Amino acid sequence: MSEATTAASVQAKGPSSSPLVCRLRPKEGIGPRGPVPNMGEVELENCSGTPLEIEYTMTPLQFLELEVIGPGGGVVSEGHFSDRFSPMLEPGVLRLLPGEKFTSNLSLLATVSRDKRVPGRYTVQASYRFQGKSILAEPLTVELASGA
Repeated sequence: MSEATTAASVQAKGPSSSPLVCRLRPKEGIGPRGPVPNMGEVELENCSGTPLEIEYTMTPLQFLELEVIGPGGGVVSEGHFSDRFSPMLEPGVLRLLPGEKFTSNLSLLATVSRDKRVPGRYTVQASYRFQGKSILAEPLTVELASGA
């Protein structure tokens, strides 16, 4: 069985002056055939005193990136997380009031092809582009058991 946990020994880079905070955490996923391994949840929180607006053409997650470091210590993720989305006919706006949060479920290994998923420990680093800055979430560790 595989398991995801917060990497306590790795800290997100210093305090950010951005009004937006990005968090990544493990989340148990249940599908029609039972538990779905390696699921997580991304959370965006407006930590400012004013409303924030994020204009998007696909989904608010189009600005999210997942970099995955494999058991061997190298980057095993490929492409961009947003590669899985299609453009909408009209742009949308995610409006977050002060203190408001947006959350979405995702596969923590979405950017790793199935043939590169070998048993071992993976570190998932999420970042979100907002106002020209890359906001880092605290990395997660995913343990992939053999046969998973």
